Amino acid sequence: MNHYNSHTPSKRNVIFFWVSAGILLIALAIFLYWLTVLRFEEYTDDAYVHGNLIEITPQVPGIVMSINVDDTDYVQEGQVLIELDKTDYQIAFEKSQNALGDTVRSVIQMYLKVDELEAELVQRDAALFKAEKDYQNRVNLVGIGGVSREEFEHVEANLVSAKAARQATDFMLQAAIAEVQNTTLRTHPLVLKAADQVKDAFVSLQRCSILAPSDGYVAMRTAQLGEYVEVSQPLLAVVPLNELWVNANYKEVQLSKVRIGQSVHLTSDLYGGGVVFHGKIVGINPGTGNTFSILPPQNATGNWIKIVQRVPVRVSLDPQQLKKYPLWLGLSMNATVDIHDAKGEMLPEAPRLIPIYHTQIYGKQEEGALKIIEAIIQQNAGAYAR
Repeated sequence: MNHYNSHTPSKRNVIFFWVSAGILLIALAIFLYWLTVLRFEEYTDDAYVHGNLIEITPQVPGIVMSINVDDTDYVQEGQVLIELDKTDYQIAFEKSQNALGDTVRSVIQMYLKVDELEAELVQRDAALFKAEKDYQNRVNLVGIGGVSREEFEHVEANLVSAKAARQATDFMLQAAIAEVQNTTLRTHPLVLKAADQVKDAFVSLQRCSILAPSDGYVAMRTAQLGEYVEVSQPLLAVVPLNELWVNANYKEVQLSKVRIGQSVHLTSDLYGGGVVFHGKIVGINPGTGNTFSILPPQNATGNWIKIVQRVPVRVSLDPQQLKKYPLWLGLSMNATVDIHDAKGEMLPEAPRLIPIYHTQIYGKQEEGALKIIEAIIQQNAGAYAR
C-alpha cells in the first residue's frame, strides 16, 4: 500500500508534464503559424461576384417582330437578338435613295449651267466686239454726213444693248459659279446632304436588327412579340461570364497594408474549399459602401454609435479558371489577401490609356451605305464626271 502511494505523485507529475508540454507545443505552433502566415493575411467572407450586366435597348422605335433568344441562352457578339418591323424604315430608305438621285441630277445641271453660260459669255463678247467696232466706224462719219443720223443711233443702241447683255450674262455666270465653286459632284453640299440622309435611313434600317454587343448569356428578357418599344427601353440583358470580378468588403481596420497588385485566394460556396480561385487586387473603392448608398447616413446627431465601415476592394479573376469553374453574378466568396508585400500603391496614379471593353458592331452599321451612295451617284451621273 505504501509502495503504491509512493509512485502516485510521480505519475501525476509525468502526466502534468506531458499535458503542459502538449499545450505549449500547440500554443507554439499557433504562434508560429500566426507569425509566418496569419499576420500576412487579411480575410473576409463579405465578398460577392460582380460583372457587367449589359442592357440591350433599341436605337430606333418599332414593333417587335421576332425574338431570337431567351433567358440562359448563350449569344455571340454581332448575333441578332431581336428584330423590329422594318416597313417604315425600308420606305424611308428608298425615298432617300430617290432624293439622292434627284439631287445628283440637279447638281449636274448646275455644272452644265456654268458651261452653258461660259459659252454664252463668249458669244456676248463677240457681239460686243462687233458692236464696238461698228460704233467706232460710224462715230467719225456721222459728223461729216458719211452715215445717216438714224443709222448711227441704231449702231449706238446695238452697242448699249451688247454691253448690257454681256454684263447680264456675266452676272448669271458668276452666280452659277458660286453655286458649284471649289466642289466636285461628290463633294457638293447638296449631294453630301442627300448622301447623309441615305446613310441615316440606311443605319435606321440596320438598327431594326438588335445585335449582341458582346459574347455572353441572356438574362432579364422582357421583350414580347408585337410590343411597341421606344428608344432606350430595356428589352433584355447580356452577361459576359468571362469578365467577372469580386468585390471583397474589408473592414477599414484591415486595409492599412492592402495594396494594388497583391494576390488574393478565393473560395466560393458553390465549389467549396476544394477549388481555389487566384485573383489580384486591381483597385480599392474611393469610399465606403454607405457613402454611395441612395440615402447616405447622417451622423451629426446627439445619439451616435460608431460602426466599423467596410470598403469594397476589387479583385480580378483568372479567365482560364472561369472557363473551368464558371461563376455567376452575386455568388458569395471568401477572400484572403496576401499582404507580405505592402510596398505597392493603395490608389492608382496613372490614367488608363486603352479601353477596358470594346465592341465593333455599331461602327460597322453605315459601311454598306457608302457603296449604295456611290452606286446611285454613278447611275445618275451617267457620262458626266467632274
